[in-house]
Amino acid sequence: MREIRRLIVHHSASSFGDADLIDQWHKERGWQGIGYHYVILNGCRTSSLKYRQDDDGLVEYGLPEAQEGAHVKGHNADSLGICLIGGRITRWQYCALIWLLRQLNGRYAVGIDGVLGHGELDPINKAACPGFDMELLRAALTTAGEPPEEE
Repeated sequence: MREIRRLIVHHSASSFGDADLIDQWHKERGWQGIGYHYVILNGCRTSSLKYRQDDDGLVEYGLPEAQEGAHVKGHNADSLGICLIGGRITRWQYCALIWLLRQLNGRYAVGIDGVLGHGELDPINKAACPGFDMELLRAALTTAGEPPEEE
């Protein structure tokens, strides 16, 4: 198993999707497949934007954790990538993200400072990713905090 030092949070450029659809999109771009290890759904899997409560906050697997991802250039070797579907996260996604980050942090002991947003590692090209204040998220990881406000 490779050493995991960072958990990197992203959001998709789409308002809908799931791990299978991201895998398809990434293959259409000429990549091997999905570059994230986890995808957290927002309740809308398809372009019809039909909302399903059962899918809101659902955590899906992407790449196996042992496999290097393709989610942030220059920082994939020692990280796991987590992608939230949509530009505005739901309360269910936020709760699932907190749960997943706590689970992964317990497994890999990356610490709070090891939880980063994509934009923190690529501030020129991806400054807005994941679309919310990472400092508030890191603070919430140590408390039962409320979802961050949209920027």
